[in-house]
Amino acid sequence: MQIQQVQDLDALRRFHAVEAAASQHDYVALPADPFEELVPLLEAPEAAGNLVRMFVGLEGDEPVGVLSLRYPTLDNLDNGNAELAVHPAHRRQGHGRALLQYALDHVRAQGRSRLLLEAPWSTDGGDGPAFPLLRSLRAKPALDTHRRLLDLARHPVGPPPAVPAGYRLVQWVDRAPDDLLDGAAYLRGRMTLDAPLGELTIEQEKWDAARYREKEAQGLARNRMLLGTAVVHEASGAVAGITDISVNRELHEIAYQWDTIVDPDHRGRRLGLLVKSWNHRLLVRTCPTAAFVNTWNATSNTYMVAVNDALGFEPAEKWTEWELDLSPGAPRLRSGR
Repeated sequence: MQIQQVQDLDALRRFHAVEAAASQHDYVALPADPFEELVPLLEAPEAAGNLVRMFVGLEGDEPVGVLSLRYPTLDNLDNGNAELAVHPAHRRQGHGRALLQYALDHVRAQGRSRLLLEAPWSTDGGDGPAFPLLRSLRAKPALDTHRRLLDLARHPVGPPPAVPAGYRLVQWVDRAPDDLLDGAAYLRGRMTLDAPLGELTIEQEKWDAARYREKEAQGLARNRMLLGTAVVHEASGAVAGITDISVNRELHEIAYQWDTIVDPDHRGRRLGLLVKSWNHRLLVRTCPTAAFVNTWNATSNTYMVAVNDALGFEPAEKWTEWELDLSPGAPRLRSGR
């Protein structure tokens, strides 16, 4: 298999064709991003503290596999993050192994010493197809997660809880209000401090108002709508909790939960359930054809799992995040298919 970096629209179409086929084959209500959402990554691959590189694997002219590498540029500078997929018609031919080897070599060449990637379990609850290969590299299974799916037909959005005394609710589409920006950025930075990370080696991300605005701008460039809800402590003006959902502007059927976090000083008041309930209401009012919401939770995040259970989310599949040591002397893939 020949692996090429995606640098033009023709290569991007091949990349997208494999992603779309793999997602449709493997998952329910988790399609590949629309092609138009990927185009801005060719023009501006670095934004909001991340650099993205895309690659397509070819057998002759046939695209058979894809690889995405994400490199943090403001923090976690020892890490590289990989996502890869093989077309369902071309599996069990060594293409996944070849893509992983390419990822290891590329991440090492960038001076990074650690590769992080997710791999799904089998649908029967057994080892996923990538697990033996990852174990052969002495990769560390660092964090178990579930993708949870909310079927809005089965679990319609009901009346949200009342806002507690001493707090006020703020909602927006696409851009957080200026007066909440610093608080929103502060809480976004706490995500890698407060959320359960298992044994993953991840340092706290560095977020400020400029990075938060850049993230919003990137979403707009990729044709995404961002729906946000925050709860503000009236006495101090502090953003006590925040959540957001992303949805393609033209394909409203499937939405994606992004971040939800409550400041430690304001926990114990069910503010997580509050902001998510109100944000679901904003979603169905803004995008009435929305049918599903995807979210991801560490299995150890019992608080957020309970919140999502209360909202009607159900487990769709289980994943494990793996960490690979790329320092000198670490195990390498053997050649061959």
